[in-house]
Parts: sequence; structure tokens; C-alpha cells
Amino acid sequence: MLKFFSFLLLFVGYTTFANQEVPYSWEAEVVGIEEGEVEIHFRCILKEGWHIYAAKNNPNYGIPTSIKILPNSLFAEVVGSEEPSVIAKYDALFDDSLYYHKGTPIYRKIIGIKSSGDLTITANVTTQACNETGFCTRPESQELIIEVGEVEGKSKSSFWIFWAGLLAGFVALLTPCVFPLIPLTVTFFTKQSEKRSSGVFRAFVYGVSIVLIYVALGFSVTVLLGPEALNKMASSPIFNLFFFALLIAFSLSFLGLFEITIPSALVNKIDAKADSGGWVGIFFMAFALALVSFSCTGPLIGTLLVEAAVNAGVKGPLLGMLGFSTALALPFTLFAVFPSWLNKLPKSGGWLNSVKVVLGLLEIALAVKFLSNADLVYQANLLPRELFIGIWIAVFLVIAFYLFGWIRFKLDVKLKRIGAIRMILGLASLSFVAYLFPGLFGAELKLLSGVLPPTFYTFNWDSNQEHNCPNDLDCFHDYEKAKSMAIKEDKPLLLDFTGWTCVNCRYMEQNIWSVPAIDSLIRNEFILASLYVDDRTQLPQDEQTKGDGIKKDLLTYGDKWADFEVTKFGEITQPLYVVVDGKGNQVGEKATYTVSAEKYLHFLQNAIQQYKAGKKIEKD
Repeated sequence: MLKFFSFLLLFVGYTTFANQEVPYSWEAEVVGIEEGEVEIHFRCILKEGWHIYAAKNNPNYGIPTSIKILPNSLFAEVVGSEEPSVIAKYDALFDDSLYYHKGTPIYRKIIGIKSSGDLTITANVTTQACNETGFCTRPESQELIIEVGEVEGKSKSSFWIFWAGLLAGFVALLTPCVFPLIPLTVTFFTKQSEKRSSGVFRAFVYGVSIVLIYVALGFSVTVLLGPEALNKMASSPIFNLFFFALLIAFSLSFLGLFEITIPSALVNKIDAKADSGGWVGIFFMAFALALVSFSCTGPLIGTLLVEAAVNAGVKGPLLGMLGFSTALALPFTLFAVFPSWLNKLPKSGGWLNSVKVVLGLLEIALAVKFLSNADLVYQANLLPRELFIGIWIAVFLVIAFYLFGWIRFKLDVKLKRIGAIRMILGLASLSFVAYLFPGLFGAELKLLSGVLPPTFYTFNWDSNQEHNCPNDLDCFHDYEKAKSMAIKEDKPLLLDFTGWTCVNCRYMEQNIWSVPAIDSLIRNEFILASLYVDDRTQLPQDEQTKGDGIKKDLLTYGDKWADFEVTKFGEITQPLYVVVDGKGNQVGEKATYTVSAEKYLHFLQNAIQQYKAGKKIEKD
């Protein structure tokens, strides 16, 4: 009966205020513009004695305030959202709690931008206002137009692999399989053409053919493996062990123990096609270059494809090969246009083999990272942090000693003098060793966060200990245990969905969580649960079941936490940070990887504020 009268009262309120002035007004203000993000504050100015309902309010007892950003060509997504402080009050009439805002509530939205341009944002705002006597306005929707101005789209993180590919391509040019071919190929085009313009055009076709061949290779890797397989590579110990073995093989090849070559029959067939002339012949000349130089470029291509597939997603192999082939093709075209530049090229010699040797040693350092990934997932502690750092120190010492001429490998000649470039690179290698050395004794080495094993994964590691946590924090690795502690200590529970092989997770732990204000909040105001979604520890038999979120049998703790993340919070990304109360209800917004300590601190503070507001409701 009480609820009937409450609805009647709301209806009377609608009719009473239908033709009266609205007791509120909305303003929108752009308060910050960064690359890829715009922060906007939506301010509701309420008349004295009036309030609007919070987003979490039950719509049966008052329409929640809603702010929806309408999409456009530049807009990507709302990447952050914060509601103003909520007033909670138990209402006997409704037999439920009402949540509302008074005064001048400010709603904060962070908009992600996908491309650059002149941005105008349109927001649809739905509001219902009520006064202290229970009279309410009708819910109304209005559009707010916000002229933001010129913005820059956020750079796609996967594009780093293009620049890595470009660098790898320039390095490939300096190997003994490619460098001597530059003047030979360019001279062939210029001498075989009646006009200079014809030679330049042929060289251009040759360069484009190189790009097409390597991009096709990157495309093939993506198609053959598929998006799902690429996404699983980073945490798969089998893939990581395979990549480790592959990179070790590449490094031994560079060091001169053997050569990785293409079957001669295939090379001969392609070479015969190259003699056919015309555009087809030029294309097969480029193909022949790819095959003949494979003993030098193969390890670089293989390493690049491995890194691209594991760390840059579906577009990675494509972008990596685009960068690699662009660098490889560029000199053939440029020297054809400016043939006099050929005279300025350094002569081939022992320095070309030195490039291969240094690359081979760097391959060993990279291979150790993949071995470490597999070790971390299995938690075998075969490659703890100190040993990893020790191996890298040894590798870079060998590089330095080699560059100084103190060590020689197969095919090397004795140095008559140490050139400036060798000296600079040798000193740089020694400087890196000096940076690594304190890591043997516990230094964080933040520049390598995500590359090195976690700081707590040491020789003293005990996988049976519950509190193996970053930054010496107290944490749990089991949700139920953490929730019980949160209830006992009356604290919010910070869920950290993480992974052993997650580079961004390590960055957050070492660079964001270590900020004093954030460290203090996590340490004193939260119960922390770090749930590793790639943990391969087997679940007890009675806990193995069919997943609801990841649609597979849950056989390991990693499966369990991944399924929990998807089912409960609709996410599969790592890191993901969610604050919940003792009942498992989400408090505040979710957070993911960010380089902004201020934003992460704001996320934690907002969660604490909302948690305390919810506890106050329970007490009232």
C-alpha cells in the first residue's frame, strides 16, 4: 500500500511541475586535453532544496541521472568515469535506500580519442529532480554540445613493432649477406637500362617487390596462427619454450656455428624466373634476394615475428614486416636515384661479421626472456630474478669484450685498432652492465619492469607461501580467502587480475604501485588479491568444472581466475583492477593499465569514498 501511495505521489509531482521552470541546469566544461584523451566535467546546478538521483539509484523510486556520450568519427570510448559524492538515505515509504546528489554535483568523464581532428562531443543527459517534500519533475533528456577543438588521436600501441621492424631492417642491411648486394643490384639496374629514368623505375619496382614479399610473410603468419593463437602466445609455456629454442638456434647461426639456408633447388628456380625480364623478372629478383640473404635476415625476421606475434597482437607481424621491408628496400631505390652515393658506402670487410656476432649475442639475451616466461608460468623457479640478471650481465660483458677486441669468434680477424663506433657501443654495453649489477642484490631496475621476473621471484621463492607479492605488500592469491579477510577487517577488497607474463602488470607494480601515496593506500586501506590468470597450478579435482565465461574446462587456478574475471566483470584484459565489498559487489569504476599515477590514485580514492558511503547506508 505504501508503494502505491509513493507512485501516486510521484505522479502528482510530475503533473504539478510539468509546466514550471526546471529547478536545475547543466553545464559542460573541458578541463584537460592530452594525446588520445579529453577530460570533461558535467556540472548540474540545482536550486536550493532539490536533488537529482544517482546512477545507482533504483529506477522504480527515482530516475537515475544518465550521461551518454554519442559516438562520432573521432570519438573512441569513455575510458574513465566518476560520479560525484553520493548521499544515501533509507526511505521507509519505499522500504529501500535512495541515492542522490545535492548542491552542484560534478560528473567526470574521460573520453578516448581514436584519431586526430577538430572534435565536437555531443552528450545526452537524462535527469529527474525532486524536492524535500517528495515532489518530482518529469524525467527529461537534453543534448549538450561541447566544442573541444583540435585533438590528437592516441597512438596505437602496436605501431611500436613497425619501428622495431624498421630498425631490424636497417641492421639487416649491415650484414654480410645483404650489404655487398646493394652496389651490385643498383649497378645492374642502371647499366641494363637505356635511360636513367628507366633504371630508377626498375629499382623502384624492385623495392616495392621487396616490401610486398615481406608483408605477405607477415600476413601469412597472422592468417595461419589466427587472432586467438596470437593472443595465447604470451602466456603459453609451450610457445615460450619453442621461441627460446628458436632464438638460441638463430644466435648460434649468427655466431658462426652453422648457417640457416634455403634449399638450393628453390633458390635456383627463383633465380631462373628472375632472368625472364620485365616486371615479373624484377619481382623474382627481389624474391631471390630474400632467399639468398636468408642466412643473415632469417634470424632477424624470426625474432621480429616472434616479438610481433607475442606482444603486438594480430597486426603485429604485418606491421613488423612492413617496417623491416621498408628499411631493406629503401637503399636500393635511393642509390638508383642518386648513384653517386655508392662511392660513399664503406667497403665490405670484417666489420660485417662483427655485426652478426653482436646480433647473435643479443639473441641469447632475448631468448632468456622467453625461457623466463615459461618458468614463471610453471613457477618452477629454475630462472629466478638474480640468475636472469646474472646471465644478462654475462652476455653484455661478452659483447663489450668482443667490441674491444678481447674476444674473437669464428670468421673474425684480429683488430688493428678499435674504431669510434665499436668503442661507443662497447662502453654502452658496459654501462648497461653497471645498471644491471645492483639488481643482483634486490634493486628494482624500473627501466626493465616487465622484462625481468618480479622482484619477489628470487632464489628464496616458495610457491606455497601465500604472500608472494610485489613491493613487499601483503596479498592473497585466492578470492575467497581475501574476501573473508576484507569482511574481518572491514576493508574494501582490491582485485588485481594479473599474469606472470604480463609486461604491463609488472610496469604497474614497479612504477605506479610504488608511488608513496598509492603504496600507502593499498597497504593500509585495502585487502589485496592478486589473481594470476595464467597460473598453471592444477585445481583440486572437486573444483574442476566447466567455465561460464571462457567456455572451457577449468583445470587450473589460472583458468578459474580468468573465468571469474569474464563472468563477474565482463573483461579479459590484464591488468584489470576492481574494488569490491565484502559481498563481492563492485565499488566504483574498474581500472586498467595506465602510465598516470594520478589517475590510478584517483581510482583508489574514489573506491574508498564509495565504499565508506555504502557502509554508512548499512549502519543507517
